[in-house]
Amino acid sequence: MKKLTFAIFIALTISISTVGAHEGHDHDAPKKVQAPKGGVLKSLEKTQVEVVSKGKDLKIYFYDSEMKPKEAQGLKIAAKAEIPRTKKTEDITFKASGNSLEGSYDAKGTHRYTLILNIADPATGHSDILKFTIEPRK
Repeated sequence: MKKLTFAIFIALTISISTVGAHEGHDHDAPKKVQAPKGGVLKSLEKTQVEVVSKGKDLKIYFYDSEMKPKEAQGLKIAAKAEIPRTKKTEDITFKASGNSLEGSYDAKGTHRYTLILNIADPATGHSDILKFTIEPRK
């Protein structure tokens, strides 16, 4: 009986020490990517999309998979704002300005809305819908 108890004790000690040895390390986890302009970052198949809002002004930036700026002019964008409680949507028009798109939306006193972007990339033949929660601030 002493041998069995000792064997169980050794087995538990080894299993606990190997579990603790890997704690805090995740070598296979993807690296966390910071939004270069301080906005909210989401990814498409081969493109990273960052939305920056300040008051009524909205800017959308595009990056490649290595976070290098990507021209916005080849992408087709349809944008809408959705107010959470009413679920009403309004179209937003964006205009290309260098490597970004600029637009504005008056949230009419709401403290939050959802920006819905339908982005089509003719280069990949792929389109996606991204949703960003925007909290207008000055």
